[in-house]
Amino acid sequence: MTITWQQSIGLDSQHLCDFKFGFESKKLNPQINSLIKNDLENLFAQAKLDNVEMTIISDFRNFDKQLTIWNDKWRGYRPVYSKQGRPLNIDKMSSIEKYKSIALWSALPGLSRHHWGTDLDVFSKEAVEQGYDVQLTEEEFSKNGICARLNQWLDDNLEKFGFFKPYNEFKGGVAVEPWHISHIKQSQLILDNFDFHEFRQHLIKSDICENEFIIQKLAHYKEFYFENICKGTDNQC
Repeated sequence: MTITWQQSIGLDSQHLCDFKFGFESKKLNPQINSLIKNDLENLFAQAKLDNVEMTIISDFRNFDKQLTIWNDKWRGYRPVYSKQGRPLNIDKMSSIEKYKSIALWSALPGLSRHHWGTDLDVFSKEAVEQGYDVQLTEEEFSKNGICARLNQWLDDNLEKFGFFKPYNEFKGGVAVEPWHISHIKQSQLILDNFDFHEFRQHLIKSDICENEFIIQKLAHYKEFYFENICKGTDNQC
C-alpha cells in the first residue's frame, strides 16, 4: 500500500496515526504512518529492554511547515550551518550558495521524508529528561557524545525491526544525520511511487523564495539530495 501524491508532499495527513509508546507522561503524540506502527512499537520496546531508551525529537511535518523552515533560512531568519556545524552568513551568498547550504540540513518543501510519516529524528530519552539542550549534531552521536550508546544500539538493531539510517554517510548531498531513522519498506515504496510532476506543479504555485531559481534546480535536487541516500538493506551507501 502506498500513499497519495498529496500525502507524499505533506498536504494531507490522513495516512498518519498517533504513536503513544512511552510518551503519555509528556503529553506528546508523535504522528507516524499507520503502516509502520507495529514495527516502531517493537523497536522502542526492545530499546527499553536494553536500557537505551530513545525519544522522538521530530516526526511528521506538513508542506507549509517545511516551506516556512526553508524560507526562513533563505531570508536569514533562522541559522544556516556548514557540514561541520559552523554558522554561515547567508546574506553574503549567491542563490546557488544559499541553495546548497540550506539543502545540507533542510529539505525542500514537498521533498522532505518527514512528510511521509516513515521518518523520525530520535535522541537519548535520558538526556532529554535531564534537560539536555538538544542540538542534533554529529558530535552528539560520536563515540564520546551524549547519544553514543543509543547510536551504537541503533546501528546494531535498526534493521532487525525494519528501519535504517538514510543519511548515515555523506554522499555529497544531505549532511550526516545519525539521529534520522526511516522505515525501509514503506519509505522505499513511497519513493518508488513519488509523483514528481504533481509535486513540481504544486511548488510552482507556492511562495517559496526565488521560486523560478528553485524550480530550475529541481532535477539537481532530486538527483543529489532526494534520491541520494544510503540503502535500506545492510545500510549500504
